[in-house]
Amino acid sequence: MTEWPTGRGTSLSAAQRRVLLEADPVTGEADGSAAVLRALAAKGLVAAYGRRGARYLTAFGRQVRAGLEADRRPEREQEQDREQGGGRAAGFAAATGGETGTGAPVPGRAAAAAAAWEALLEIRRVTGSGGGPGSGGAARRTPAAWERGRPVPAVALALEAAGVPSAVADASGRRVRAGYRVTAGGGTGSARVEWLVLPGTPAAADEAERRLRECASLLGRWGWEALPYRASGGVRFLEVAPARA
Repeated sequence: MTEWPTGRGTSLSAAQRRVLLEADPVTGEADGSAAVLRALAAKGLVAAYGRRGARYLTAFGRQVRAGLEADRRPEREQEQDREQGGGRAAGFAAATGGETGTGAPVPGRAAAAAAAWEALLEIRRVTGSGGGPGSGGAARRTPAAWERGRPVPAVALALEAAGVPSAVADASGRRVRAGYRVTAGGGTGSARVEWLVLPGTPAAADEAERRLRECASLLGRWGWEALPYRASGGVRFLEVAPARA
């Protein structure tokens, strides 16, 4: 059961619930009227941060939103069925390496990934386990609660925002761009990162190993522990989880 801070009240208006539910799923940025945002801030659900003074969900705000989402999940599933699953997710969705396409750069994609990453760093400062706004760089280097609960998109965002290419296959399944692929890891709260090369790549195993080392180094700088493994058949991969404090 959600425990509300004393004196903050537990009731939410329809407008307040809508702002919580429509907040960006990655960064937690909330958009609404000034009055609604002030009311949510008074309840401890959002906090202002950054040069723009934008409002972001606090850790408690994310907890309350999770409860609201659970209450409306049957309705959302029916809506998705009616819309045939057509991409209604708000916010930036990082490439995981399972996408199809031509492999050509998408205009504006790099800028969008960089913006999403900067917003996530602000969320780390506000709600991450590394501390609040006054904790400086330590908070920026510590995965926040959102990332710990969703390691696949979180790891994918860290890689894409750093300019690491994701793997792409065409409609027939033939790989047209080499890159990372992020899937669920072997344990709770972990992700698995592989490097998929193009068919016919010379010394493919060595190339994959080299690129995985680069991915591990990058993820390590942002609070993730990436351990190398080799599966049956010689496939190399990283098992990625939040680094222990």
